Amino acid sequence: MIVSLSSFRWLSNIRWGSAVLGFLTILIVTGGYLAFSRDSAGKKEIAGEIVSVERRDITNAIKALGTVTLANEQQLRFNVLGKVKKIYVQEGAAVKRDTIIAELEKTDSLADIRQAELAARDASLRLKELEASRDQQLLTAKNSVRDLERQLLESTGKLPSEQKGVDFAIEQAQRTVKEKEAALVQSQRDIAGSIEDAIADTDDILDDLYNILSDNKVRGSLRNKSLEIDLFATDYALKEQMEFSYYDVTTSSETLRAKYPSILNETDTRKLSDALKDTLAVVEQLADFADLTYRFLLSVAPSRTHPESDIITLKSTANTARTTAIALLDSLHAKQATLTGPRTNTAAQDLDDAREALALLQSKKDNRATSADALGYSIEKTQDSIEEGKVKYTQTKTSVDIQIDQQRNTLAQRQVALEKARRALEKYELRAPFDGVVRRIDFQVGDNLLADANETKYVVLENPDHFIVTVQLDQVDVVHVKESQPASITFDALPTNTFDGIIDTIDTTPIQASGVVSYEVKITLQPTGHTILSGMTAKVEIQTASVENALAVPNFALRTQGNRTFVTREDGSRIPIETGLTDGTYTEVLSGLQPGDRIQSIDVSLQNPTEGQNGARGGLSPFGGAGGLRTGGGARGR
Repeated sequence: MIVSLSSFRWLSNIRWGSAVLGFLTILIVTGGYLAFSRDSAGKKEIAGEIVSVERRDITNAIKALGTVTLANEQQLRFNVLGKVKKIYVQEGAAVKRDTIIAELEKTDSLADIRQAELAARDASLRLKELEASRDQQLLTAKNSVRDLERQLLESTGKLPSEQKGVDFAIEQAQRTVKEKEAALVQSQRDIAGSIEDAIADTDDILDDLYNILSDNKVRGSLRNKSLEIDLFATDYALKEQMEFSYYDVTTSSETLRAKYPSILNETDTRKLSDALKDTLAVVEQLADFADLTYRFLLSVAPSRTHPESDIITLKSTANTARTTAIALLDSLHAKQATLTGPRTNTAAQDLDDAREALALLQSKKDNRATSADALGYSIEKTQDSIEEGKVKYTQTKTSVDIQIDQQRNTLAQRQVALEKARRALEKYELRAPFDGVVRRIDFQVGDNLLADANETKYVVLENPDHFIVTVQLDQVDVVHVKESQPASITFDALPTNTFDGIIDTIDTTPIQASGVVSYEVKITLQPTGHTILSGMTAKVEIQTASVENALAVPNFALRTQGNRTFVTREDGSRIPIETGLTDGTYTEVLSGLQPGDRIQSIDVSLQNPTEGQNGARGGLSPFGGAGGLRTGGGARGR
């Protein structure tokens, strides 16, 4: 008699280590059963079979049961108490995010806002009044000091000793003229250096932009005028415009470099002005190209060769190049203004001013305009008056500034109160936080939520198109899954359909129940077009590994001894093998066997030795032996 052990079919879903442990458990249980059977009947044993080594696909997957819930479902309520003024939607209506659903009476809140606005306006007017008064008071005090300073200057100019000071001033002015002459030469050299640097910077920025658009080639590589863009463009008009811009700026840059191979030692103002003008034109083209490149990258779509993270990096690099080009353009404009601008603080203007100052001093000396009578007492008195005026000016400024600061604080406080009142107004409106369907509204127009404070009333909003399947995986399985991994989902309500899901989150908080540790995994299910309801039971399968056309043997044919794994040939000899992936029923063989090799396996059933093919007694040993073997038809089908 053969007894089927169908209760052990669950062994086909566990991993290799678990399979070996389970197999040994079966042997121990079966051995005990055989011992009991021999004691009681003396006729029962485990039967074996000979199987051929074949190739098959092996897939390692994790299976679990889960529950469906809506991805987006919220109970919305007012955060303030009041009377319902208006309900804008009905139950079952579809709404967009930020759509107003209902509102409360706002009379008191609007009055608070109006009062806060008036208070803030009053504080603002008072601040403007103080600021205008400040300017007038300080101007009066300052003019008084300036009048005294002019009197002092006039008196001092009449002193006989002023002549010595004039002589010294002339000598100083002469030194200044020489310094300004040297400064003019140095300024011209600085401008020449700036032009040379700008040309070099233009090449660097152009290289950076070229590398962005040409798959980040190594700096220093030759640029082609026909730009080959490796990114996936969605705005072809912008791409074409950028390519023309690249050609223009490359051509202009080469022309500029050929025209001015070196300008560092140039001191001719006219030549420097021409070179600066030409350089500015090229940098303006470069800035336009950098801006077009950045705007082009904003339109680039991610692809297999350029994922989203790479595109973000390219955008940042392009934006830096664009900013650098604009800064370079501004710098050159400033240099141009310094070189050619009317009445600007240039080295040439400084030299003219110094020469004029020297000529003026010399003229005063020649005309004896610096002679003056002794006015010592008058000068001292004027100086005292000036000091008193300065002290009064400082006191006035401090007093007025304190009043203005205090009023600014008052204005800020009232503006905060106004903003707080406006934000409070938002609490009287109930808006949808996401796109969805209004499933339930617990209140109606006219309801006084203040009277119903002990009974919270909600608006239930849900999105019926997106679901979450939640499963619990034990600590052995959860380490083999990761976020964004695909999963297959089936429902008892839709047995003929299989849906795709994506692992969304893995909660690392352990859940302990009956001594078993598990972890909650959430899987997103996209819109399916089928009727799926919250609370349905789902079967989830997550494929963790697979190998196609692998050489495989039944797990029941495997034997272990220490760290070694081996199988038993048909003639009873053992051969060590190296194993790979297992699906719980079959295990991949990496080395040690060839297709068609015949080995011993276990037919997990009990039979009477007298019913076997050879009538042998004792059965198959768990670690080899040919007792009780029967020849099978090869490995089990896939």
